[in-house]
Amino acid sequence: MMKLNLFKRSMIFATFFGSCLCIALIVGSLGTTHWIDARARRTSDPLVSVGRINFGLFEGQKMVNYRYGWRNYNFSVKTGTHPARRWAWCGTAAQLGVSLAASGGACVLAALASASRDRCSPRPLLVCNCSAVLFSMGAIAVWLTEYFLRLQHNVMSEEDLASTWSSAGMADLGLSFWMVVAAAISAFVNNVCILIAMADGREIDTIAPALEEKVNGAIMLY
Repeated sequence: MMKLNLFKRSMIFATFFGSCLCIALIVGSLGTTHWIDARARRTSDPLVSVGRINFGLFEGQKMVNYRYGWRNYNFSVKTGTHPARRWAWCGTAAQLGVSLAASGGACVLAALASASRDRCSPRPLLVCNCSAVLFSMGAIAVWLTEYFLRLQHNVMSEEDLASTWSSAGMADLGLSFWMVVAAAISAFVNNVCILIAMADGREIDTIAPALEEKVNGAIMLY
């Protein structure tokens, strides 16, 4: 059987680390609460009121201060008080779950392909990484849509709005969101490495023939 050359093996093995990074970034984005970081003020008394809100896909924290010190409130999907609409956080979380599974598959395939001495097609690895890119980008698109339509204008509850609290123009995309962007970039770089490996026409290991020739020469000498 033909064998992978050292260059191809190195490029495929590099995608193993890229997939591990992608997994870590997606898990981090799902587990942290900084998809949105926002500030808030009371429109009726903006000089003495201040609030801070941060949340992820499943839970978050709100801190408000109006003359009497900081008060902390937690909110979550379970209690139905999440600022994002259900379709937004469900769609984002679901696509990240698929992207996470694809990255896990790519990680396993990269390890197997780089360890195997026989020629194996890198196409399944390419499919996994393409899926990771597509679903990560899908999650980014869904969240950006919700951000521009709703979250940049308001992340406050109905009770807060009744008390004249407002976060209009004071909400930004947080670190958790940018971790997904980094994960998509990591998976894309993996695809570039795989395509470079596929474009290389050499199939025979460049080191093994030289070593085999030396061993044969030594045997003939004896």
